[in-house]
Amino acid sequence: MKHNKLVLFITIVFTSFCFSQNQKKETFVFLQVAPFISGENSKDIGAIGIAGFEVFVTNNISVATGVFSSNNTMFKNNNGTTIHSYGILPSVQYYIINKSKFNVFCTLGYGFGFEDLTRSAIQNSALTIVNIGLGGNYSIMNNLYLKLTIPYFYAKNITINKKALEGITPFFGVNYKL
Repeated sequence: MKHNKLVLFITIVFTSFCFSQNQKKETFVFLQVAPFISGENSKDIGAIGIAGFEVFVTNNISVATGVFSSNNTMFKNNNGTTIHSYGILPSVQYYIINKSKFNVFCTLGYGFGFEDLTRSAIQNSALTIVNIGLGGNYSIMNNLYLKLTIPYFYAKNITINKKALEGITPFFGVNYKL
């Protein structure tokens, strides 16, 4: 009897993960923002914004491309150094839970961009960005979702061979199904 209940439980769990609400070829557009805190002794506070689109290649796997921009002193500038960056960040998402009301996914991305430092003679130096993390969408209206992504990311300025930014930060935003 216990064996039958276990088989039934595994079947229900497996079925709920395999049959998803998002379907192959569905497309989404998204907009997200995150805090950008920089500076060693005095903290500067800015923001990172990313806008992009996502296409499902299977019911549980999607590819996305986002265009990002950041400013580390948008809200508070204590050290006098402003860093503007912009670029593109392609990524792949695997949807672990994929329901009509909510979903949870893992994400992995690698992108590139440019960084403009006001403190240095080098301007528009090249960046590489790697991110890995978790995220989710929660439906608030037909085709409109609240989106949360929590990636660990590492950005390196490859022109001057120096770490530009590293850490975990929450990105909040919206996701709209086209």
